Amino acid sequence: MCLAADFGGILHWSQYIAAAGILVAMVLSLIGLTDTTASSGLRQHKLLVPLGLLVLLAWIQTMPLPSSVVGLLSPGSQDAYSTWLEGLVPTAEQPSIHSMSVSPFDTQHVAMLLTLLLPLSFAASLVFHARNRLTMLLSAIAITGASVAIIGFYRKLDPTADIWFFQSKSSGFAGFVNRNNAALMLNFGLAASLGLLSWRMMALHSIELDDPDFEFNDLLALISDRESLIGLLSSITCVAGLLLNGSRGGVVAALFGLVFAFGYVRPRRGLIGLPILAVVIAISVAILTVPMQLNLESITRLEMISANADTLQKDGRLLHWQDGWNAAMAYLPMGSGISTYGYSYLPYQSQSPGPWFEHADNLWLEMLVETGLPGVVITVLLFVILLRSLRRLSTSADPVDQGVRVAAWYAIAAVAASQFFDFGLIMPANLFVAVVLATAVVSRQVAGGGLQAPMPDEEDDPYHAMAMADPEYAMAMAAAEREEEAAAAMEAEADEPNTKSATGGNKIKLKSTSKWGRLTSSVSVGAIAVAIILLSVLVMPGLKDDAETESLVRRIRSEYQGMKFQPEVLEQVESLLAENLSTNPFPETRTLLAATQRDRGRLAETLEWRPSTIEQAGQIYAKTNLNERGLEYPPPLAAMTRDRLKSILHYEDAWNTALAGVASCPLGQASRASLVQLQSVLDPQPETGVAVKHLATFYSTEPNRLMRLGRRAFMIGDYDSAVATFRDSLALRPTLASQLMPLFRVNQDKLPLAEVIPDDSRAIELAAADVMLWDEPDQKFLKHAAGSIDCGRASNLAGRAKCQALLSRIHFSLDDTANATKAGEEAIRLLPDEPRYRVQLIEQMLITGNRKDALRHARLGREAFAKDARFQQFVDRIAEADRKEMLEPTIPKDDTLPSVESILN
Repeated sequence: MCLAADFGGILHWSQYIAAAGILVAMVLSLIGLTDTTASSGLRQHKLLVPLGLLVLLAWIQTMPLPSSVVGLLSPGSQDAYSTWLEGLVPTAEQPSIHSMSVSPFDTQHVAMLLTLLLPLSFAASLVFHARNRLTMLLSAIAITGASVAIIGFYRKLDPTADIWFFQSKSSGFAGFVNRNNAALMLNFGLAASLGLLSWRMMALHSIELDDPDFEFNDLLALISDRESLIGLLSSITCVAGLLLNGSRGGVVAALFGLVFAFGYVRPRRGLIGLPILAVVIAISVAILTVPMQLNLESITRLEMISANADTLQKDGRLLHWQDGWNAAMAYLPMGSGISTYGYSYLPYQSQSPGPWFEHADNLWLEMLVETGLPGVVITVLLFVILLRSLRRLSTSADPVDQGVRVAAWYAIAAVAASQFFDFGLIMPANLFVAVVLATAVVSRQVAGGGLQAPMPDEEDDPYHAMAMADPEYAMAMAAAEREEEAAAAMEAEADEPNTKSATGGNKIKLKSTSKWGRLTSSVSVGAIAVAIILLSVLVMPGLKDDAETESLVRRIRSEYQGMKFQPEVLEQVESLLAENLSTNPFPETRTLLAATQRDRGRLAETLEWRPSTIEQAGQIYAKTNLNERGLEYPPPLAAMTRDRLKSILHYEDAWNTALAGVASCPLGQASRASLVQLQSVLDPQPETGVAVKHLATFYSTEPNRLMRLGRRAFMIGDYDSAVATFRDSLALRPTLASQLMPLFRVNQDKLPLAEVIPDDSRAIELAAADVMLWDEPDQKFLKHAAGSIDCGRASNLAGRAKCQALLSRIHFSLDDTANATKAGEEAIRLLPDEPRYRVQLIEQMLITGNRKDALRHARLGREAFAKDARFQQFVDRIAEADRKEMLEPTIPKDDTLPSVESILN
């Protein structure tokens, strides 16, 4: 619950505390190795196999390997450390040995965190091997889910609440910063709640929740049962939370979870599952793609009536998944490194919409990119173990086992469905719950419902206590135990290691019957425990360092605005960050260090301009902004001193820090952006042009960022990159052309319009409208615009009329009177109630001397707009011009008279 409240456990310090708690729990659980009710051999720990393989894969991805080997295992990673470093890192300095991970620090941190899943699973296998702790587990998960819902309700009722684990974010819910991540925890809580209710149904009525004879009104009988109170209240709270938190994927996951929990798509219900599954899929597709409008937020966001529905068709995921798939193919077979998706897909994007995808919003696709084929194998192995365990657990007569089975079926379905649209399972809060629940399923399946732990003494017999609460179950368990003992005795004589299950079905190896076998099994389990503890102890210092580093960075960032104007404080911050970076290469530390060095340079430069007042110093500081510089560099002081300016030293430090960041994270954006920023105050460097080209690729689907990048490229004199970047930006969003035109107006020689404006009618239209206002319009571009603008693409009549009016003005400027008149009259026809288009056409006709057509349109305008005096004024002007022409005829020119020039000469 603490992790769920703490942003889902994404903070490193909370992960470190959780790791310490897991390690303590592991040590305490070792007592269970001497208890046959808690430990029955190696098989109960078989979930450690896929978890161990995942941990091993993560650590292998962080290992430095020869570049040629990386090229075979992950071609995309080799490109990251070669092609994407070319031009930024000298060829001689490019690494010949590097990891498969394109962000080694991130992968290493997650590898340490995943290592802690091993002690968590081991401890859970011992603790939840016996039945008496399973209800405690289900209750804890159910209460956690309900608590998340309650906190979410509180935040909805009081959005201004300021509690340390809350973060103001429109897409958050409760302590999670993403509503979909919170929805997964709510689904886990609902799964556990159904497990508790199933346990009570089995114990009280001897009917399972997914039994074909089950009726929903049987649940009403649980209202009077005190033991069912937690399950009832938690299920109601979690359902309310799913409806209010705004996650469409969470609702879809709940639908799939319910049909699996009630057995509608499993053999428990027979062929009835097929139509029900089809209905559930159809409803899920409708929820995700069809707009709706209801009151609850999770349903409101479907907006079935509103045209502004934010569904899968509009939120960009479907487009982005194409880029994710291309990235996955590039990094096969071993992947790009766990927790590197935000970097690894960047070189391969072409379809993604604007925002940067730190995650794929599809955990299975993200895993394929990061872990490659080994990740697929591990995932399949994990699900196979769980499904086989659930199948065998279904034969248990213990009501608690049936409750765990129902909870697990719901959880598996919810995870499988929700993670197609989210990544919530990588949140430690959700991940730990999933691992504990999965471990409990596997451990209980191996225990066979507790059948393999005979207790001859009646006072120690657990069935004696069970008989007081559930006599039928106690009788069944006692009979099953007698049958097991008889089978064990017969097989011991035949020296067979296996024993049949109480149901007489498949043989299940419960435990070794010989003293040597028990000793070997105990030694093996003990050795595994020791190895897991050693691994956990080894990663704890790394988690602690990461926690301290992240805490330092977050603390500095939260207070940075108050520090950035204090040179002495910034110096201390730089020293502290540099010292920390030397021991722990946290990428965000390097980014913050470069920003600190840059701001120290700005402060030093402000003083070097010799301001005379505080107000003047503030004005100078504002103009030293590296993104929008308003001053030349260096200041005049540079010509008056032989020593190098302090500002240039700080700027160079920031440059070197940014270059080092590129080498440590070859696909990172922040370091390249710093290089482009700093170029405005440093001598021209070849690395800047390379950085601009890389960023243009990384931002290739984000028009606003491309526009800003183009402005920076133009500011530092990289005009070729600026032209290409501007053109890419306008191709994505043509309406940005109006923002760019003021820059063209004063830089026509450096930014030729024909090369920047793409062949898009809307972009050309906006550009031409601005060009018409220039003192000397670009006639070549206007001629191109006249043949390229397609007014039929406008979405309404008003837009078409405006476009036609612009075309008319363009044709008039090109002396194409016929087409100008035609376009102007079309604008009037499209919007006859708008007088300005008729006024514009009349003025253009008068300028070109076409008084006849001008008079005709003026009279028509006077009739249509009787209250508009402009048309009568046009009529009067034309009449006055005609009268003057009649009264003052033009004097014919005498060609025989000498010219003025000849007389003067």
